[in-house]
Amino acid sequence: MTIAEPRRGDGAPDIMRSERHWSIYLPALAIAVLWAGILFWADRRDPPLESIRLLALFVEGIGVPLLYVWAFFRGRGAELSVSPQNLYVSTGGFRPQKVGADLTLVDDMKVAQSFLQKLVGAGRIEVRLASGRRLLLEDMARPAEVAVAFRRAKRDIERDKSE
Repeated sequence: MTIAEPRRGDGAPDIMRSERHWSIYLPALAIAVLWAGILFWADRRDPPLESIRLLALFVEGIGVPLLYVWAFFRGRGAELSVSPQNLYVSTGGFRPQKVGADLTLVDDMKVAQSFLQKLVGAGRIEVRLASGRRLLLEDMARPAEVAVAFRRAKRDIERDKSE
């Protein structure tokens, strides 16, 4: 059993496509807000708490921008696309894995969402190939819809084979 070379689709339009969700930036935003509050608290004390203030400035000036850059590069290029015959996955990040496979070579697709991810429409998608290889995509947009599109396309292929 071989996996097709990574390619985007078979000329047919995608049934469903998902990329990284914007919620990938929420942890950096939470840290920025927390340390901004610490900075204002330390600055308004009488006398001001200089060491805590300097630490907060360091985190806000260097740590938070690094977190945003890390999230940007982590999310860059992550994509999952389901067409009527193929599945295309690119994990994105610093070392992206790109896999294009016929849907008959894909065993299963699982979705996991935390409570917060359900609220914002993000989640984790795990793709299992017939070869045993597993691809994990974190913080993807509309994961449940992608899984439904995958199952529908897979069912159509199996129905066409039986006819």
